[in-house]
Amino acid sequence: MRTFSAKWETRSCLSLAVVLGVWASACSSSGSSDEGDGSQGNGAPNPELSVAPPGTMVLPIEVLGSGSPSAPAIAETNLGIESANVAKAAKLYFVCSRCGSYAAPEFEATTAAPTKVKASFRVIGGGDAANDASVPWVDITDANVQLADPERVSGGVNGGFYTTHITVDLDAPTRARLVGLPSFNRIQFRFNGTDGESNGFRILDVRMRDATAADIGKTTIQKTDPKVEKDAGKGASADAEAGKNLWYGADILSKSAIVNRKIHASCSSCHAENARDLQYFNYSNNSIVQRSRFHGLTEQQGKQIAAFIRYSQRDVPHVPQASPWAPPYQPAAGLDGKPVVEWAAGGGLDAVLSSASATVNAIFGKPLDGSPSAISQADVDRVMNPSATMNAREMPVPLQYPDWNAWLPTTHPVDVWPNENRAEGSFETGGQFADGSRPSPLASYRKLDTWLASHVNPNGKYGDWSHLTADERATLQGLLKNFGWDMYRFMGGGRGNHVYAGSGLYGLQYGAKNLKALASSSTTASFPAAFTDAAFIERAMSSGMHWVTTKIWELQHRYGLEGNQQWFMGEKDASGKWKGRGESRGSPFNTAGAFFLAPHMLYQEEQTANGKREWYFAWEADTKVASYYRTNQWYAMQVSLNPGGQGDWVNFPIDWPYLTRFDQVLADAIGSSTPAHTEMRNAQYFRLLHDRIKSAQYVNNAIPLNQPDPKDPENLLNNRGRYGRGQVIKHLVPTNFLDWGPNANQQHPNRALDKLAPGLFLKVVNGAISQYNALFAGTNPADWRRCDPSNTSLGDNAGGEPLAGFRFCLDKARSAVLKDDKGRYYIKNDVTQTTTDQYNQYGIIAATQLGADSQRVKAWSDWVDLAWPK
Repeated sequence: MRTFSAKWETRSCLSLAVVLGVWASACSSSGSSDEGDGSQGNGAPNPELSVAPPGTMVLPIEVLGSGSPSAPAIAETNLGIESANVAKAAKLYFVCSRCGSYAAPEFEATTAAPTKVKASFRVIGGGDAANDASVPWVDITDANVQLADPERVSGGVNGGFYTTHITVDLDAPTRARLVGLPSFNRIQFRFNGTDGESNGFRILDVRMRDATAADIGKTTIQKTDPKVEKDAGKGASADAEAGKNLWYGADILSKSAIVNRKIHASCSSCHAENARDLQYFNYSNNSIVQRSRFHGLTEQQGKQIAAFIRYSQRDVPHVPQASPWAPPYQPAAGLDGKPVVEWAAGGGLDAVLSSASATVNAIFGKPLDGSPSAISQADVDRVMNPSATMNAREMPVPLQYPDWNAWLPTTHPVDVWPNENRAEGSFETGGQFADGSRPSPLASYRKLDTWLASHVNPNGKYGDWSHLTADERATLQGLLKNFGWDMYRFMGGGRGNHVYAGSGLYGLQYGAKNLKALASSSTTASFPAAFTDAAFIERAMSSGMHWVTTKIWELQHRYGLEGNQQWFMGEKDASGKWKGRGESRGSPFNTAGAFFLAPHMLYQEEQTANGKREWYFAWEADTKVASYYRTNQWYAMQVSLNPGGQGDWVNFPIDWPYLTRFDQVLADAIGSSTPAHTEMRNAQYFRLLHDRIKSAQYVNNAIPLNQPDPKDPENLLNNRGRYGRGQVIKHLVPTNFLDWGPNANQQHPNRALDKLAPGLFLKVVNGAISQYNALFAGTNPADWRRCDPSNTSLGDNAGGEPLAGFRFCLDKARSAVLKDDKGRYYIKNDVTQTTTDQYNQYGIIAATQLGADSQRVKAWSDWVDLAWPK
């Protein structure tokens, strides 16, 4: 990977000002820029440079700019080192939010080539600034830097983590430039230019370390307080009024710094309509200004927008832990003890688990301090209890949830289905597609917003919806449920396939056609696989679902809908009284939302030269691990958001079979090629344990096991039983916690539990048996639907219903358990290759051989004999 030599001929600092509590210097330079891989040479004209005063490091360091590759943004800080420690300096460590590129590649005609390497840095050290030109830049790529293990094995710089912990070994010339106190060492970070979506990154921490990774720096750290800036902007002003017009103005923004085309969307379209998100997540004025410039506005116009946001959103509670880089709703202990309005801020980056042992300790309520685990059978049974409530809001997980920027649509639906193509379907007016008439998704949002505004509690208390009548709750539940589905129906099709089989097109196909019409062959030529018809369907699908999910956050946060879920979820009983469901906190939107932002939900399958592409985007063929990580991020987040939303639509907004399947997909994709890979593979497998425990609690409800639709009794999709516990029986059979056979390659990854706490594997198996017995062993086999091999409506496979991934039936009779060539029993660890009765029969054999609790096994075995008599 190339690095770049400095070629500045002149450097003049025009001003020194305090911006957002960060010292900033606007400088200009002249010179030439290197060409090649898309990074900018040191001599690119007009860099935007921010500098911290000597002796102080102000965090975060915002390396933000307009995004123009010809004007890279540069930020500088400094580090002090005691003279006695200079010789020990061996590593530079820093934490970066969004140092990588994560969006779909640009496809329109551009004024400059999209930047391929987003971020660079250099350690200038001490000495005269006149010598800066001799210090090369280092691009932040997988080849040049070292990431923390979880980030490295999950896709690297451009992978699944939006915030990464980076270490760089200092070479001899760099170490030679370092100086001791009272002089300071200058370090610069550079945003090279946009990839078409980004306009910069943030540095959250910088440290100098020795060869053992011990800190040796001595610098005063100052954290920017966003409240100061928000308080300063509370007053009305002419700028605020001008900013309001800009915020809501349509057809005034450019797509990006390298695509000059005007877009229909306004600022208010992609964000919370009233800008609450930018105020709540503590975006700085500078970040608002620079993003405005990215979209073609002037710096002054960006300041006016910032003034409008500060004034109009002055009553939004200030939550210090909220930030652009802190993942919303990141689970952490103690979140429930804070006011409900603070929940969206999450538990911060420190709450993300980075080891298998911490994951297990979190599940079973043990300290996360790295001490050896002492987990008893009673500990396991208490947690693996379907009548208990695992708090998915407060239990840390080994996943870094997406940051707020990842929620926002990169292209708004109004620019995918614009009014000028109204005959082909408009986001604002609806459409007549091949599968029927579809209402306007925007109208659905307006209807829900209007209803909420007219039904707020007269007591004025934020988040108190206890006053609603049973009929009002039922009406609201319908509006909440329909919101996401109205957008999904507008787009058409289902997971993995949005291509209409007959004549005509789905809404997504029209949207994809509109986008593709804007494509430039010169832009798309270098990566044709990323610009197929299927790839544009994926862009359109992403636009619609990101808009929906952002609006879900906006409405539930603005109106305080995240409190007691029994106010919103449930149904009227026979007497007309409301029977609520749910936990003390959660999202009331039982609809298509965050879960549907997973690539596994957004992709469009297609045949390629390498076979069928599915489960990941067209531009992710070389980054599948990162794609699977993103799927797990959104799936896990939905569990945190909707921890107790039981109901007839029990698999929405969480589809438990998809959730648990992708826990395993990610774990297997990470693999075990190195100890670091094995560690994170185990952590994800233990998260699968977490999700199976929670799913057992989630589906423990009164929905009948088999209740056909009286009007269409053979239609399995309308059978109410598919939304109850029957749906997950094949996933909760204790066999899923056991070895799949006698060979080493058939051992369950949970065997690694014994390395953390001796005997824990068997204790978890015992817990799984008790969990299963509590859910299923008390049911009457006569109440179950019996699987029909001729019915393929739940999945097109040769085995029919007995092997369907979404089956909720019991097999009609026993079938033989598989044996290998040595006569030993084994199982195919795949619900689409193994019947439910085989899972049960094999599991009883394997659990007995393992030494599982005999009474638990007997209760399980007795029910199996009732369900499938010998």
